Amino acid sequence: MRDDDLLDRVKNLLTLEQDIYAELRAMVSRELEAIVLNRDMEELLAVLQEKQEVISRLQLLADSWQDAVPTLNMGELRGAAGFWEKLASFFPEEEGTEFSAALAATRHAAEDLMKAEKKVQEELENHVRQLREKMLQMNHGRSAFINYAKMGGGYLESNR
Repeated sequence: MRDDDLLDRVKNLLTLEQDIYAELRAMVSRELEAIVLNRDMEELLAVLQEKQEVISRLQLLADSWQDAVPTLNMGELRGAAGFWEKLASFFPEEEGTEFSAALAATRHAAEDLMKAEKKVQEELENHVRQLREKMLQMNHGRSAFINYAKMGGGYLESNR
């Protein structure tokens, strides 16, 4: 495989990965909207279901890396320590710069996605906490009403 073919293949994979991260990022925004703005858990579940298909595509893309670089005899798998550095070493300086830029853009997209995912997790935890508090308030109110009725509060109303 020629070096320029390898660079094209690697840049294509990184671009596809960036596109999937961007799609997932948009879905995370929809999750946040469902939780914070709409308080719609059905909408959230629908987005999460759609998201599974996109995550599956990301996994297939990760598997594609093994097909893209087998002739390099790298030994390391994508994601293993040293993989990117070893891959970068196969490129001459100019192509190495292109590779580094594509890799940096992909890493930035992944980091942005992770930050957004963390924000959604925090908001979902906050929403669940608020629901628990409301349920406790309802239970306290119900208990107070039952105690009031037991003490004759309900009796007074029925005699009028």
